[in-house]
Amino acid sequence: MKHPVGDSVESIAEMIELGTDLMWRYLIDRGDLSASAALVVNRLYREGPMRLTALAEAEGASQSGMTQLVQRLERQGLLEKRSDPKDGRASLVVLGEAGQQNWDNRARVRRQRIAQLLPAVSHDDEVALWLAAQVVIRVLGQMRQSAGALDRPAAQATG
Repeated sequence: MKHPVGDSVESIAEMIELGTDLMWRYLIDRGDLSASAALVVNRLYREGPMRLTALAEAEGASQSGMTQLVQRLERQGLLEKRSDPKDGRASLVVLGEAGQQNWDNRARVRRQRIAQLLPAVSHDDEVALWLAAQVVIRVLGQMRQSAGALDRPAAQATG
């Protein structure tokens, strides 16, 4: 059964919008980090160490704004700066031990909140959601990589 691309785009967009809304409104612990700080911690967790300029570019922030955010997160012990092994004159922003613990705690809270929501759906729907997740995780990972590849030339030009 083949669907027109427009229908696919609409369905995928709606799925991502609903998931994002559920995540930001109900699943994340918003008490300890601002949204921008949480996004930086998330990016560093998923993508690893980055130069400040590349991090600012990737997050759509000014370099001065990202510098202030990184300094604040450094003071909280969530981020650290380390020498770039490829260029000793430059430094990389990395997730510190406290940042990793913060990520782990936030992930635990998300999973607990999902577990609290699951009884509201039928067993069959829970199974269907699990099966769909097996595909969606892989496909969204591919889309994320593709999106990252599209952003890389701009980030490398400024990094």
